[in-house]
Amino acid sequence: MTAALAVLALLVALVLAGACALLLWQLNGLKARAAALTEQVEALEPAPPLPADLEAALGAGTRRLLVVEILNPLDVALSRNKVAGVVAAMAPERLRRIVLEQASRELVTEMAAEGLEVEVRVHAAR
Repeated sequence: MTAALAVLALLVALVLAGACALLLWQLNGLKARAAALTEQVEALEPAPPLPADLEAALGAGTRRLLVVEILNPLDVALSRNKVAGVVAAMAPERLRRIVLEQASRELVTEMAAEGLEVEVRVHAAR
């Protein structure tokens, strides 16, 4: 009976040793993966800082903002007014500002028609 218990204990010890070896192998794989991910994170460029007025608006981060960027303000201006081509050639930044101001007014009007109370502000990116 003692020999049977000794054999059983040996088998249990071997199974436990195998399980430990498997876990150690997995742990080493996870360490290598964590090191690779750390290198990838360090290689990432930091996000550009927010403009100061937008940073102030976010505060502690409890507010949620919807950001809309108009990617083609000059095209929009040209499609609405033929004289905009001349203005775009002479003062493109002024024309962009006009398009943004008009778009923000239209956005407020459309949102109000849907029953949404919104505040629209134009922020300048750095």
